[in-house]
Amino acid sequence: MKLSLLWLMLLAALLFALTDNLWWLIGALALLWLWRFLFGTYMLREKEIPPPAMLYPLGMPPAHDERAPFRNLLGAVVTQRQGCYPDERQLDNILHDLGEAPAASVPVALPDTPSDLVVILVSGVLWECVSDVALPFGRGKSADIATEYDYLQPRYGTVEVVHVRGIATSEHNAAIVEAAIRKHKDAANVIVVAYSKGVPDTLEALRRMGNGTPHNLRALVSVAGVVSGSPLADWLNRYKKILELLPTPGACAHVNENFLKSISRDRCLHWLAKYWQTLPQGIRYYSLVTFVKPKRMHWFLRLLYAKLAEVEPRNDSHMLIHDQVLPGAALLGYIKSDHWAVALPFNRSTRSFWNYLLRNNNAFPREVLFEAILRYVEHDLKL
Repeated sequence: MKLSLLWLMLLAALLFALTDNLWWLIGALALLWLWRFLFGTYMLREKEIPPPAMLYPLGMPPAHDERAPFRNLLGAVVTQRQGCYPDERQLDNILHDLGEAPAASVPVALPDTPSDLVVILVSGVLWECVSDVALPFGRGKSADIATEYDYLQPRYGTVEVVHVRGIATSEHNAAIVEAAIRKHKDAANVIVVAYSKGVPDTLEALRRMGNGTPHNLRALVSVAGVVSGSPLADWLNRYKKILELLPTPGACAHVNENFLKSISRDRCLHWLAKYWQTLPQGIRYYSLVTFVKPKRMHWFLRLLYAKLAEVEPRNDSHMLIHDQVLPGAALLGYIKSDHWAVALPFNRSTRSFWNYLLRNNNAFPREVLFEAILRYVEHDLKL
């Protein structure tokens, strides 16, 4: 790596000396900057990577490890649904094993009798821009909630996707999430499955509701969640004035300009320290973490991966692994996926533009993962 960088520097000097043209030097320096951005990171070898850790302020309740029982249940769903969905994978290609305590496999019942569970889905940054293309954990065939989640029937018949704004702060979206939760105040049992920035949006909604939170809200499940913030957001926030100039689809218009602040390390860590102990009691928390090798990511996400790898090579292009775990949560597993593929079925879109642009390395068995999440939480809560 250092040798390659040295050769590029020598080439830049040689071109300038031979041509006496300032543009050659500028171009070579730009190439050097790009090389440093993409490849100038010391990458830990696999044997040097430390065991998984979690980052949140002192005083937070510790997470507890439930990876083994979740792996067992997910394996049962994978086996039972074999041949039902595209993008199939074996269990070992869905979950990492980061030193899990070995556990014997036990039989798992997967009843199809209707459940009274209401599932509320909260998605993340920019999802609104593609909400007419892909629903989180949907089949990827349309944007119709009535059909995208029919693979969960007859067990889970009520799934609602909250239409949070794609470019808005968590404070703005919290009111939308709160309205969705209160809409089901008469249901028997409700859980929220929050993806990415949907986690801080939902946490802020819980803070707003406080003791007035409906008692039927049983759990919050974080999938690739922005819990302790992302160093990437802190970095991008420095260029927010430039980012505001970039065009966005009309459905994804700016609501308030500093949405990146909501997912920054600074905001999220201070928020946890200030508000976590005041959140409503009786709600169970679960976390699923995502990371994968860059060669298995979408080509665009590799650029973001490289920036985050300066801090931690185990990242999903948006989040480091130790920033995705809720305090006091049941840690269900580490998923072999980038930040998009775990939830957003771009590879199955029937719209040619989006299919071409976003399909790269986007295949993932989302149906079996989502079903396993719901069944595990429902069983754990003994509903």
